[in-house]
Order: sequence, then C-alpha cells, then structure tokens
Amino acid sequence: MKINKTLFLHISMVVLAVLVLTLPPFINSLQPALTFQPLIKTMEGTRKVQAEKVATISHALDGNAIFFLGASEVSTSENEHFAVYNFFNTKLHQPTVAYGDSYVDNMTQLALLTRFKQNLSPKTKLVLLLAPDSFYFNGIPPTIFADHFPDTIFKPLMSDKTMRPILTHYLTHIDAQDVDHLTFRQMRIFGWNHNIVWREIKYQFSSFCELIRDYYLSLSHIRHSELQPWPILNKSWHKIDWNVQLQQARQLNRARHESAATLWMDKEVFDDDKTADEWYSTPPSLQEMQAFDDMMKLLHERKVNVVVIIDPLNPWALKHTDKFAKTDHNIQLILQKYDTPYFDMYSQKYQEGWNWDRLHPTEVAWVAMDRYIAEAFNK
Repeated sequence: MKINKTLFLHISMVVLAVLVLTLPPFINSLQPALTFQPLIKTMEGTRKVQAEKVATISHALDGNAIFFLGASEVSTSENEHFAVYNFFNTKLHQPTVAYGDSYVDNMTQLALLTRFKQNLSPKTKLVLLLAPDSFYFNGIPPTIFADHFPDTIFKPLMSDKTMRPILTHYLTHIDAQDVDHLTFRQMRIFGWNHNIVWREIKYQFSSFCELIRDYYLSLSHIRHSELQPWPILNKSWHKIDWNVQLQQARQLNRARHESAATLWMDKEVFDDDKTADEWYSTPPSLQEMQAFDDMMKLLHERKVNVVVIIDPLNPWALKHTDKFAKTDHNIQLILQKYDTPYFDMYSQKYQEGWNWDRLHPTEVAWVAMDRYIAEAFNK
C-alpha cells in the first residue's frame, strides 16, 4: 500500500510538472502577436503559427495591405525581384501579403475568403491570380487539402451554407489511401479509419511538442524569432517608369537562357523535358466554375475592391493552348457579371519570356502584373 502511494505521488508530481511546463506555451498561443508575413504558403504549423497566420490575413484584408491570392505562381516566385509581394513591399513600400501554393484551386480560394468574410469590405484591396488550366482540376489532392484546412479554417466553414456542402462532398469522395491526415472534425464526415486516426494523433502530439519546444527556445533566447512588425501603410506612391522596370526585368531574365530553342522556358527546365506537353483531355470542372462564381458573388456582396489577373500559358511549351479559350471566355463573363476589373494575360498576344516553364511567370510577366495592380489601387 505504501509503495502504491509513493508511486501515485511520483506520477502526480510528473503530471503536475508537465502541466506547469505546457500551460505557458498554450496560453501564449492564444494571444498571437500581429506580425507581417509577406508570403504565406499554407495554413500548416503549430497552434501559435496558425494563429499568427490568421491574424496576418485578417489584418491585411481589413485594408492594411494588398492581399494577393494565387497558387503555385505565388509560392515559386520567392526569389523573383518583381514578384508582387517583393516589389510592392520593397520598392513601393506598400504592405502586401501573398497567399498561395500548389493546387490552390477556386474551391480553396473561395473557402479561404469565406473564412475571413467578416474582414471583407470596401477597404479590402484584393488581387486574385487565376490560371485557365486550374478550372480543370477535379478537386485538390487530400495532402494539399490538409495543408490549407486545419480546424482554424475548417471549423468556421462548416457553419457556412455555401461551403458546408462543398466540403462535405469533397470529404465523402476521397480515397483513404490518398489521405495524409485529417482532423477529427473532418473524420466525422469522412469516416473513422484506424490508420488515419492514429496518424492524426501522432500529428497533433508532434505539433504540440513543437509548440512547447519553440516557446522555450525563444524564451531562453536560443532561437530568436524573426518577427516582422507591420509596416506603415504608404497611401500613395510616386509615378513609376514602367519601361525602366521592364528593362531591368529583361536583364534579370537573361540568366534563364530562354529562347525559341528552349520553347521559351528556362534552359534547366527544358533540359529535363524537351517536348511540348498537352494538358487536360477531360472537360473543365463545373464545380470549379461554380466555386469561382460563388467567390465573385461573395466579393461583390461585400463590395470588395478586387481585381483579377489571368495568368498566361506558354504556347511554345504546351500544345493546343487555345483549348482553354472557352473557359477563359466563361471566366470573363462571370467577372463582367459582377463588374470586376481584370487583366487577361492569357487572351493577349503571348510575350516571349512571360513564363519560365509552361505556366509560372517570370520577372517580365510580373512587371506587367505589378503595373496593372499599381494603376488599379493607386488612384
């Protein structure tokens, strides 16, 4: 009996010590500091990291920054001088927050904006970057879904009449073999699979341990957090000589060694695949087009100051890019229905050097986008 009491006392002390150690990081995660993050690729991260991302996006959409929403065109341009979140922040001193990564489709964009719809207003300065080929996606892969829909995003969406059926349909039509992890809230819809449940337990435990580790490393000054204060909003900027910017972009592009011989792709990309591809033999997704219409309707109802850019496709490196013309026309009809200004680079005569591969923009293409955005918001 005495041994049992001693063991119980030791266990109680261990539990108490754990609680004492874990409580401060947990409380700290509930009150995230407002930090400036020029690029957010996903909503992945610890509870604290997610809260900081939510705070950044909310503050940006409240009119304190230009919010640029795209897909892989955003995340692959970190080193591009003229990428909007680089150029506007450093050259124009105009706070700009960009969000985007691979397979961020119309459903994902609609979901993100719906999650933050209380922040959407006439003060919001929003840029949507679209690509005609994204309307052919048949839902995003479950691993990508997990990156963008943790409970901080997913939970509020399930009470939204537009998003609930979309997310429910998605979760009931994915294969368990493709799932990396789902939250327990999402498993209520998807179903309870032993392997997925166990993976989520391990994922949440790992995330919580990371939260505690980061807190104490920062507290002990072993790891210095590189938090950026929110920059002062520059309400107007001086006139820019866009011809000079374009010349600089072309100079930067020379290092890519693009030419007709490389199908106007970077030489390194061309060396990996020297043939033109043909994308999507299937018709465009009706769900993607409906999600886009719902998104533009939401922005119109909230009177958001929004402009849309349609990304160019490289007709040298892709076969039959004209097949996307009908989809592009339907995009334009929706934008016109909601009286939304847009810059359609796909429908224009292709400028050699606009893409470094088949889709993603180069410095030269970014200058064209920067100019359109600057002229749209600097009035």
